[in-house]
Amino acid sequence: MKDWPYSVFPTGWYQVGYSSELQPGDVRPVKYFDQDLVLFRTESGEVSLLDAYCRHLGAHLGYGGKVKGECIECPFHGWLWTAGGGLSEIPYAPGEQRRVSIDRLQTREVAGLILAWYDSFGREPFWEWPGIPEFLDEENNYPITLDHVGVRKIIPQSPVENTPDYYHFMWVHGAGQPGKPLLWKEDQHYLHTRVGFVYGHGKKATWMTPNGPVFGEIETEAWGLGLSNARFVLENFITNQLTAATPVDREHSQLFETITVNRQPGEPEPTGRAARMIEFQKGQIRRDFAIWENQRYVEHPPFAGGEEEHYARFRRWSKQFYSDQPYTANAQIAAA
Repeated sequence: MKDWPYSVFPTGWYQVGYSSELQPGDVRPVKYFDQDLVLFRTESGEVSLLDAYCRHLGAHLGYGGKVKGECIECPFHGWLWTAGGGLSEIPYAPGEQRRVSIDRLQTREVAGLILAWYDSFGREPFWEWPGIPEFLDEENNYPITLDHVGVRKIIPQSPVENTPDYYHFMWVHGAGQPGKPLLWKEDQHYLHTRVGFVYGHGKKATWMTPNGPVFGEIETEAWGLGLSNARFVLENFITNQLTAATPVDREHSQLFETITVNRQPGEPEPTGRAARMIEFQKGQIRRDFAIWENQRYVEHPPFAGGEEEHYARFRRWSKQFYSDQPYTANAQIAAA
């Protein structure tokens, strides 16, 4: 997005991988928040995300570094660094210690996702991400589909800014009518909304609405600007789609899409409508990406048709994550 007005990355939790794809002993070089980092899992299973460079002579731990027990070994001289970034051992100088450490980003594993906390002030996490209940409930939902979208020229706010944009569904997603706002609730870092739609509007039957048009909802939950989940509800057919956008640099983010559908009668695996919905949602979000990658940020839009009621509220809510003032637990963005 061009001409983005903020100078810092927004504070919050961000996805940096999937738990199932990082096994004990795995080491990966990654880049997030304009920093070279190393992501690894120790032999006991702890996930760590450290600054990439060994404090000894600057070797990149992500290229040739190896997990040794609960440490990562530098490929240059074998210095061992703990998952917390502390110096554990200098193998050729046993017993010697140096007052050095490697910066670590706090990590969590929740509902199959690996998360990292970012704050430009280096402060500890203010909140925890509760996860998506359906992602862990494989009795009633299919196992999550992992969609690695890759690095795109998109900033984290763009996916979440769909939340108050009730009109774009007609032009970008082929909806027959704009969405109807049903709920808007802010609670500090958390935003919860519901939007009503007539699925299959104007059509006798579609693969999604085989019995004719259905009034349904999109329930959206956002935790900061890095994680937002859309829950598509069509009677008893429910799809969850989590969009995670993690900054790589000032203009680009790593995009992850995680999707599940509730189990359908007679479908032990997602085959019929469930499988089609998963592929449909993958395609729909990519329509948004094509817009966001070429978008210029308009700070004071000339809103029309009542857009300003919730769009302006969203913009005010989002500013808290870019604040250059210390966070306070009672901080609350005023409603419109």
